[in-house]
Amino acid sequence: MLQQKSWKQYDQTLHKELISYLYLHSVRKYMILKYLENCRLQKGIYMNNTSETSLQFHKITTRKEAEDFVYASYLRAASHQDYAAKDARKRHPELTRSLLWQKSVTPCIVVTGSKGKGSVSNMISRILQTRFSVGLMTSPHITDFRERFRVNNTMISESDFCRLMTEIQPEILNIASDLPESVCISPMGIQADLILFHPYDRHTDFNVLECGKGAKYDDVNNVRHNYAVINRIFLEHTRELGDTLTAIAEDKSHVITGEQKCVYFAEQEQEVLNVLVRRAEAMQVPYKIYGRDFQAENIRYTCSGMLFDVVIGQTVYPDLQIPLLGEHQAKNCALALALCVDVMADLCRESNAPDIFSDTMCHQIRRQLSAIHHPGRMEILSSDPFILLDACIHSASCENVKEVLRHLGISNCTVIVGIPEDKDYAGVVQSMKDVAARIILTRSDNPHYHFSPKQQESLAEEGIGTIWTDSVKQALTLTGACPDPIVILGTTSVISEVERIFRQS
Repeated sequence: MLQQKSWKQYDQTLHKELISYLYLHSVRKYMILKYLENCRLQKGIYMNNTSETSLQFHKITTRKEAEDFVYASYLRAASHQDYAAKDARKRHPELTRSLLWQKSVTPCIVVTGSKGKGSVSNMISRILQTRFSVGLMTSPHITDFRERFRVNNTMISESDFCRLMTEIQPEILNIASDLPESVCISPMGIQADLILFHPYDRHTDFNVLECGKGAKYDDVNNVRHNYAVINRIFLEHTRELGDTLTAIAEDKSHVITGEQKCVYFAEQEQEVLNVLVRRAEAMQVPYKIYGRDFQAENIRYTCSGMLFDVVIGQTVYPDLQIPLLGEHQAKNCALALALCVDVMADLCRESNAPDIFSDTMCHQIRRQLSAIHHPGRMEILSSDPFILLDACIHSASCENVKEVLRHLGISNCTVIVGIPEDKDYAGVVQSMKDVAARIILTRSDNPHYHFSPKQQESLAEEGIGTIWTDSVKQALTLTGACPDPIVILGTTSVISEVERIFRQS
């Protein structure tokens, strides 16, 4: 019923193109191959260079092959690009704009911001699942690439991952065929293509997609979205987005395209809020602001997470509980709930349904929120010894970590930091030194990140003593004989390695 209704919301001008797309993906394997053969004849998309076999059509049979295809175009172009260049110079969302726009059949919600995008996206998905089927795309992953693609909180199966990646290959290769080697299709664009197809395959009512670094030059923003969320913005990814808060806010504000019924702003610095409001008003999109239209109140810690009230307008949702740590997570939940209340209310009005927020529905929402699990986000791996794990790579996020430690009565920690040279490793160490008995620097085995003992030398020049280790395993080994609480902060690649080590132990 909802799916049929949603069809009517889209422009009739797209009808023929949409039907063509749906037909393409309803054919059997031999039809896909026939389509590819035509592409080959017309545009020469088959490449003879054996070093680029990942940019040839092939039936994908393993998870590794599927992952490789996501990054194939990017890796081909990487050696020709200026790594330090702004996104405006090196990213090309226009390549997937038409494709993703046409495939946005199911109503979508897009989430951007500097931090907490994944948490908010997960919360939105959980709340909407009380009544609807929901697709979800987040990034990055912790241990398995498939974590990025979920339907009703269930990770995509390996067989579906391979099958669907095989099926979207023709349209991706068709775009790639005309590109010079210095230009690539963004991995985020390919992932967005997959998440639009996977939920359609599973008949979802809504899709929730997390943007990458920004919005203006992010392929995810090509997805036609009915609602948008902008979480907290601070100085992060300055190389790609700009070196001022207003520049970063300007980039992320482009998640407001003019198509939205409403956009929701988290708590922001005033200069950031000014940029976002200006964009919303220019695009004539209604907006709601944390602290004015909704907020979390009466926030308190429990033995298993956070307990708080959410106030939306004149309505109070008391004693909501989430198994996540930090006041920022309560604020994230208020942001997610404010959007979901409006989404559900809109659907009730459109379908003349009874009030969706019955006692039963509120109970289901509470149950969904209490079941949220977000690995690597203020995650307590062990209570004895105490080990806290967080994907923190910026000094601003350290305040959340320290707030949690204060409430738990934890101090004099061994702090393990695994942050690349081009991120804010120095800011994180500076912020954490007042709660650290010692600081251990480490590196991940991800070849795309650059770690170096020079980080230790640079910190020493500022009078901060640290220990350098060549692997996460070595860093953890150094903590073995020490009774101090352990706090591990770093990129998702570092977090992933920690998770794997603990699963194996």
